Amino acid sequence: MATVASHVLPKAVLASTENGVSVIRAYREYLGYSIEDAAITSGLTAREIEQMEAGLRFDKGYRERLARAFGLSDNAFDEASGISDAAA
Repeated sequence: MATVASHVLPKAVLASTENGVSVIRAYREYLGYSIEDAAITSGLTAREIEQMEAGLRFDKGYRERLARAFGLSDNAFDEASGISDAAA
């Protein structure tokens, strides 16, 4: 059974990730959020979310803010996202 941190992935999210969609985008779409909705809810910019979904590196705090906006634990996207911390 696939998980995001301690959360079991919904079937729709899992199916999307198996088709190459990033877990962050798959979860956003599963929840019915547009990029703009996710930006407003998380306090990030739409561009930052697009870049995260494309796999660009961002500090852990960005992933935490997005996870909280989606109702997940702060570390939900740390391992499953495939996005490592930005270089110092």
